[in-house]
Order: sequence, then C-alpha cells, then structure tokens
Amino acid sequence: MPGPFSFLSRKKPTSLPFKDYYENWFNTLKNTLLPLLHQSLSSPSPSLLPFRRDLLLQHFLFYYDSLDQAAAVDVCQILFPSWRNSLETPFLFLGDLHPYLFTNLLRSFIDAANNNKTQNPESLDKPYQVLTAWINPPEKLILRIEQIECGLRLMVPPLISRVRKVQAAFIRKVAEKWDSNERFKKKGIREAVKAEMEEMLDVLMGANRLRRSVIIEIVNAANVYQGALFLEGLAQFLVGFKDTALVGEFRRCKMMMMMDINGGGTHWGF
Repeated sequence: MPGPFSFLSRKKPTSLPFKDYYENWFNTLKNTLLPLLHQSLSSPSPSLLPFRRDLLLQHFLFYYDSLDQAAAVDVCQILFPSWRNSLETPFLFLGDLHPYLFTNLLRSFIDAANNNKTQNPESLDKPYQVLTAWINPPEKLILRIEQIECGLRLMVPPLISRVRKVQAAFIRKVAEKWDSNERFKKKGIREAVKAEMEEMLDVLMGANRLRRSVIIEIVNAANVYQGALFLEGLAQFLVGFKDTALVGEFRRCKMMMMMDINGGGTHWGF
C-alpha cells in the first residue's frame, strides 16, 4: 500500500495533484491540530502546550517541504494554484502566502493587545499568560521582529527581480525562434519553456525557504504562549479563507465593482 505522500514522488507521472494533498493537509490543520492547540491555550495546565505548538509548527514546515517536492514535479500547478479561491489570491506570492503576511499578522496581535486592553468577555476563561501574552512585549522580541522585517525587505525584491528576468528571457527566446521553420520553432519553444520552468522552480523554492525561515524565527523569538498564539492566529487566518459566507460576500462585492466599471455605474456628480 503506498504511503500517504507517495504522490509527491518524481517517479510517478500519474500521481495525484497537489490540490488533493492540500485538502488533506488543511483538514488536519482545521479539524485536529488547531482544536488541540486551542484546548491547551484554554487550559490552566500548560504541560501539553509546547508539544502541541510544535505539532502545528511542524505541520506548516512539512507543508512547505511538500510544496517544494510537488513543484519539482510540476512547478506550474504551484505557481497557479487551482485550489486557492478569489479571497486568497491577493495574499499569494510565488504560489503561497506572502512572507510579509507573517510579520504583519504578528504586529497586528501586538497592536490589538496594546491599543485595546479591555478584555473580551469570551476570553476571560483563558489563563493569565495567554491573556497578557502580547501586552507590553519585551524589547528583545520587538527588536527581533524588526530584524526579520529588515531581512524581508532585503530578500523579497531580488525574488521579484528574478521572476521579471526569467519572463523577459523567455519572451526573448520565443520571439527569436518564431520566424524559424516549424521544426526549429517547436524545438526552440520547448527549450525556452524548459529553461523558464527550471528557473521558476529555483525562485519558488527560494520563496519557500524564506517563508519557512520567517515562521521558525518568529516562533523561536517568542515565548511558548506567544509562539502558540501566533501559530493559532496563522492557522485561523487560513481557515477564514474557506468561510463560504465571507467568500460569497467578497465575490458579490467584486461583481458589483465590475458592474460599476463596465456599466458606468460610478457617478461623479458633474
């Protein structure tokens, strides 16, 4: 019987698409690991919290390892993920969540805790360490966040630049071969596509290394409660993308905007 991740092997051209793997991964995140972590965060005894935090962390890291393996088989299915809905698309960068999102999410937790210190009645049953995890965070944590953000500002633009160069080179090679006879044109285009896919695979893996690194660095910089809350928030963020009511509202607003643009529905009062 094949293993649960055997479809990621290069040797099996008939393997299942990554969409099926992602669905299983997401269901485990939503229905198993997230409830377990939430249970520990609500418990007065923190004995299982480090273990369940690490379970969720490893789940995210294993996802990016699997993403790399799937991209090595077919980079196009990762660059243009059919399993992502219209609500998720604006947050994507080279096939998955933009690495800026991780630090922005962390900042939002800190800002919310310190700008509104009135406790939500629904959270009063949580341990004190959880309720106060983001209030007045230590200077060491803030400094580490700033260092991570600085690293992102240095590393994301070169990835974008590489994508542009790869696309420009591909267009140039195809244009050069377009006037050739049919046999040489097909050969030239195949070679150009192969070269572009190899380059894009390398860029995508670089983006995944960056995503993994940011998540690990955030968890390592935080204490056990902060790290668990960050991972819980990241998981809830992903789960929120699948909220059918939210997705439906997003699509409705998008359709109304398109109707205004195409039908002249926007009136400026001139």
